[in-house]
Amino acid sequence: MRALIVTGALVILGVLPWLVWRGPYVIDGEYIDRNELAKGSAALVTGLRTAVVAFTAALGAGIALLYTARTYRLTRRGQITDRFTKALERLGSPEIYVRIGGILALEQIVQDAPEQAATDAARVLGHFIRDRAPKVLDAVKPLTDEPAADVQAALAALTRTESRTHVDSREKLDFHGLHLDGADLTHADLTHVDLHGASLAGADLTGAMLTDANLSEATLTDANLSRATLTDANLSQAALAGARLAGATLTGTGLAGATLTGADLSGATLTRTILVGATLTGALLSGATLTDVNLSRATLTEASLFMATLTNARLDQATFKEADLRDADLSCSRGLTLEQVTSARTDEDTKLPATFYVSTGASVPIPRSPDGKRPPVSLVARARRNPDA
Repeated sequence: MRALIVTGALVILGVLPWLVWRGPYVIDGEYIDRNELAKGSAALVTGLRTAVVAFTAALGAGIALLYTARTYRLTRRGQITDRFTKALERLGSPEIYVRIGGILALEQIVQDAPEQAATDAARVLGHFIRDRAPKVLDAVKPLTDEPAADVQAALAALTRTESRTHVDSREKLDFHGLHLDGADLTHADLTHVDLHGASLAGADLTGAMLTDANLSEATLTDANLSRATLTDANLSQAALAGARLAGATLTGTGLAGATLTGADLSGATLTRTILVGATLTGALLSGATLTDVNLSRATLTEASLFMATLTNARLDQATFKEADLRDADLSCSRGLTLEQVTSARTDEDTKLPATFYVSTGASVPIPRSPDGKRPPVSLVARARRNPDA
């Protein structure tokens, strides 16, 4: 800007007078007859001088416009800074409605100037939530069923998708160990969030984006995660009893040792999901896609896998006692034994690995499970039995 102003001043003070006076003779000298200037050539000189002056005026107007634009940007930046400062002052108020007003003011600032304020606002709101929300292990403050109104407002403002778009990728969300039971995080952008050891029992995370999130050892009892995206998220040892995960995407999600008792995973996508040692007692997995899922040592007692697809699923030592395997496709599963499914509910549409089926027309005696009970006839009528066993 300084160089442009200096150049413009030199043009106006030095070059312009020379162009006005000598320009016509230099540029159009071959057309000017000095002896005939008084008879008509003077009009050519005057026209060129007028054009030079007009061009200079336009150049000056352009420089003035650039200077005005620069002044406007500086003024606007100063106004945003002032608004930001006043919003911060409100956040420190002892009155909750004033704090909420400060949060709303920050959110409005981000909407008005996302490139200037988004990252700073995210940093401030993150600190505000960590300061105001109780800790899971805090024995002093009473733990409530839902966040305080100002904390909820800050969560909504901080995790709004349009706001997160402009936040520096290095500014991560950190809510680890916080008590956020009953929080409303519908369609929230929680990508890369750290919720390790946090409590979100009964929270509404419908349609939330939790890609690469750390939810290890978190409490999500009765939480609503319907249609949520948990790709590559870490939920190892997490408590998800009664959680709703219908239609959720859990591609590459780690759920080793997690508790999903009574959880609703109907229609969910669990491609490459790790469920080693997980507890899925009474879980609903109807219509779920469990491609390349690892269910080794998992407990699926009384779980419903009706019409579920378990392509390339690892089922070593998994427990299927009283599980509903009707119309389920386990034909390409690995590590499954006849002993595991003898106590499960199957029908003629249950697809089992090829090694389970009779290759000849010989009759097959009905084996007994270790507890002495006969398995379903529909299953063993198609099972292979080692004649030497």
